[in-house]
Amino acid sequence: RMDLESSFPEIAWPAFPGGQAAMLMALLKQYDETQWWTPEQVSDAQFAQLSLLAEHAMKTVPFQAKRLKAAGFISGKPMTSGIWRRLPVLTRDEVRDQGELLHASSYPPSFGGTMAADTGGSTGIPVRVTKTQIDGFLWQAAHLRELDWHGIDGGLELANSMGMSEERRAAYLQQPGTFEDAGGVVTASWGAPVALLGKTGLMGIFEPRQPLERQAAFLIKRRPAYMRIVPSALRMLLIHFRDKGQTLDSLQCVWTMSESVDESLRQLCREIFGCPVVSNYTCSETGYIAIQCPEGRNYHVVAESILLEVVDQDGNACNPGEIGRVVVTPLHNYAMPLLRYEVGDEAEVGPPCGCGRGLPSLTRIVGRLEDYVQLPSGERRRPDLEHYKISRIRAVREFQLVQTRLDHIDLRLVISGELLPAEVVILEGVMRRSFEGYLSWSVVVVDSLPRTRAGKLRQFRSEVMMTDIP
Repeated sequence: RMDLESSFPEIAWPAFPGGQAAMLMALLKQYDETQWWTPEQVSDAQFAQLSLLAEHAMKTVPFQAKRLKAAGFISGKPMTSGIWRRLPVLTRDEVRDQGELLHASSYPPSFGGTMAADTGGSTGIPVRVTKTQIDGFLWQAAHLRELDWHGIDGGLELANSMGMSEERRAAYLQQPGTFEDAGGVVTASWGAPVALLGKTGLMGIFEPRQPLERQAAFLIKRRPAYMRIVPSALRMLLIHFRDKGQTLDSLQCVWTMSESVDESLRQLCREIFGCPVVSNYTCSETGYIAIQCPEGRNYHVVAESILLEVVDQDGNACNPGEIGRVVVTPLHNYAMPLLRYEVGDEAEVGPPCGCGRGLPSLTRIVGRLEDYVQLPSGERRRPDLEHYKISRIRAVREFQLVQTRLDHIDLRLVISGELLPAEVVILEGVMRRSFEGYLSWSVVVVDSLPRTRAGKLRQFRSEVMMTDIP
């Protein structure tokens, strides 16, 4: 909610939005309707758009044209589900290796200029994808839908945890209405896309690399209504507030980005801050993939802008309750069509949601395809760790599983003080229940845990090479 700004200075009410604001509002109006469509209506609309995208790829991307023809797609004919299933999955290796060969030789000028989206390399295979301004616009629309679903009031103050170089900090301070406060920077607006629709509250920016004491002091001074933060950084803040006996009762909601959110983090946020966590599923190559349901903790696919498939090892569609590989097709990327792109994640398919929305549902985003323990036999197992039991140990700040050998795995901990004997017993019990019978284990205390290039903390990391497997 906020006061819409009119594109006519002579008209204050009712507002006449123009330009990007009008386009965003038109999309959101459609989203209000399409979210209630039946799954069949959603699928029909997606395949109508897929037909147009495939036709464009046939004419402008020889690599994709060859694959489409082999699958049975004929120019001028509609895309069908049978043809689509025969189209091979596009891997991250192929996107990286083919590079500019996946770029369209042309695209509609009305789609605007291009921009590059780089992955953080959390899979070890960083890739670069080219998009148009339309893709960025659809990202903004999905973000606005997320805020609307969860009742976020754009007129209140937002605290944003984000890195700032000295140059970026100086650039912010050049903006009208921006000032420094309690070690952070406070701007007059949330910025796009929310500010495109009207006047917003202030946005306080605090640096996640600052000591936790400074971050907490900033938040206590500013008392924001909302906070945007990476889950691993949120956990550290919550533990700090808990240890200091403090809270932040001004917060109405914390929304997260980049990393997955487990139940222990949601519970800790409710205990310490007294508010819920709202999470989403995004990918820099493809944009918003899914948004947490406003009436539950499952995720609804942003079906208006992407086609999502969850498939098993044989390429068959997974049923509700089954876990499979995530394959995504951005429906409007005409600069670099990614047809059936495997993003490197796994997800669990959800049943039809009780909220009544016809958008596809995911119960949870399980993690990266690389997040498997490799056994000497060649078998792969997903580590099933009782995160909530580890999170309840007050001295534990961060933790990560690291497979160091085919027969051994470490639980690496960053702690703030000595572990009590009873707490060591809890940790050993967690590891025993997870790995007894097929791996030895150690609990190791370290000073810090490594991040990916994008600053993410992965919950599992393997130092085992596939060539080590006999």
